[in-house]
Amino acid sequence: MAVTMILYRRFTQYRQKYLSEATITYFATSLFGKNTVDDILWDVAKNCISRLHFEDCVIYLLDEKRQVLMQKAAYGPKNPVRFEIQHPIEIPVGQGITGTVALTGQPEIIADTSSDDRYILDDERRYSEITVPIFCNGKVVGIIDSEHHHKNFYNNGHLQILEKIAGICAAKIAQTQAEERSRQKTEEVRLLQQQLAEFRLVTLKSQMNPHFLFNCLNGIYNSITTGETQKAQDYVIHFARLLRMVLVHAEKNFISLQEEIDLLQYYLKIESLRTDHAFEYTFEVDPQINPANCFVPGMLIQPFLENAIWHGLMNKTHDRHLRICWQQVSPNILLCEITDNGVGRLQASRISSRGLKSSEHQSKGMALCQERIELYKSLFNTQFQIQVSDIANEINEPMGTKVSITFETDNNLEH
Repeated sequence: MAVTMILYRRFTQYRQKYLSEATITYFATSLFGKNTVDDILWDVAKNCISRLHFEDCVIYLLDEKRQVLMQKAAYGPKNPVRFEIQHPIEIPVGQGITGTVALTGQPEIIADTSSDDRYILDDERRYSEITVPIFCNGKVVGIIDSEHHHKNFYNNGHLQILEKIAGICAAKIAQTQAEERSRQKTEEVRLLQQQLAEFRLVTLKSQMNPHFLFNCLNGIYNSITTGETQKAQDYVIHFARLLRMVLVHAEKNFISLQEEIDLLQYYLKIESLRTDHAFEYTFEVDPQINPANCFVPGMLIQPFLENAIWHGLMNKTHDRHLRICWQQVSPNILLCEITDNGVGRLQASRISSRGLKSSEHQSKGMALCQERIELYKSLFNTQFQIQVSDIANEINEPMGTKVSITFETDNNLEH
């Protein structure tokens, strides 16, 4: 009989040791995939009950600034709803058994809560309580607490397991918080880069407009000084309308195609006045396109029109024509073709090289335009392509230039 009892005790000890190690192993592996602090705490609370045969388990996190323990996860009669705390409580550090452990950092087992005046009665009295601190970087960051309706329920075996679980929990919380801080910093950097890109986009737009505005004012001045009153009046009317639209849309990334066409028409009317109506222009819009519901980058086409007029058409003596055509090539893809029957790129380059300032302005304008395009592509993850090709006759003589600009349009784009 004595041998049997010894063997039974050893079996019980080995079994308890095995169950303890299995429980610790479970917590060590189950918390590996938890990506938020809440996930970690709910997993611990749930499995403390199921694997350690506890009646309840409540986990608190410390609000260091307010010095209170905040209930974050709970399983058992006090909180029957899974993953939802119905009536979360807060316990000031130093109050109750839980608050005392948070203050001292020392775990406690209370065999009989009826003889401990620190016990805080909640829904009903439970006669045993075990409370273990969760340490992180040498500080108490939380508490694991469990109560049982029987006296003397908890033992040192439970304490050892809970302390190991608290250690695993602390390590995972620290890792998760570090990862979250890293994600927040990455997001802050991304937002900062986006804000800088958007600011650069506005800056580029403001850099492109002054040269054009100066030319408009200069044209009005010349009309007045030469006594062309009607021309000056037309100039002022078109310029005022264009300037108003430019200012209204200055901070918008995208405007409707109808607004873009209106802007360009005012611009071309002014350029026509400047050149004494030396060229003609036409707009064509695919019947499939609803200009009011199709959004494009504002005033991005204007530099190409300016180049076509002043480097293609005006270097020609007669029969100058500019055509702007908008086509719907697919549900979300819009094509704008700018065609002129000017002298062509090669001859225009030769003429521009003689006037260095004009050549430098053209080069800078196109560089700024290309940078705007790259920013649009980066900020809005949108397709944007530009192709420039020469137009030639049967014997390969230059007959003009065609610029094809492809946009990805979307009614949901941030305007």
